[in-house]
Amino acid sequence: MISLVKPKIKYKVLLIAYKDVDKKIKDIITKYSVLNIQDKDIVLRQTKYPGSGRSFDLNDRISIYLGWFKDRIVEKLDKGYTLDIIEIHKSYGNRIEQVLSALPLIYGDDIVVLDMQEV
Repeated sequence: MISLVKPKIKYKVLLIAYKDVDKKIKDIITKYSVLNIQDKDIVLRQTKYPGSGRSFDLNDRISIYLGWFKDRIVEKLDKGYTLDIIEIHKSYGNRIEQVLSALPLIYGDDIVVLDMQEV
């Protein structure tokens, strides 16, 4: 059965990889970051499983995001990129997503939006 009800989207989650960018651009990328990833240890050590109910918090969401993006994170780290997981609340609208999505058009391979999920 196909549901005609539009799912409630609370967050948009982006995985962005970057290298060789100046401080101003890095500040734009990291403003809404929930996790900065510079080495594989954070991905490999991630063993916490999400809670549920009232105890479900940002740390639980980050664990889920790391699970979603693990392979892409490791691949880009091997190529010398730094990565950030960006979480944008729906109340911010699409403006922030549009800015972040436009950066690769300007900076080429120095900034890559690897994935975007709606939660």
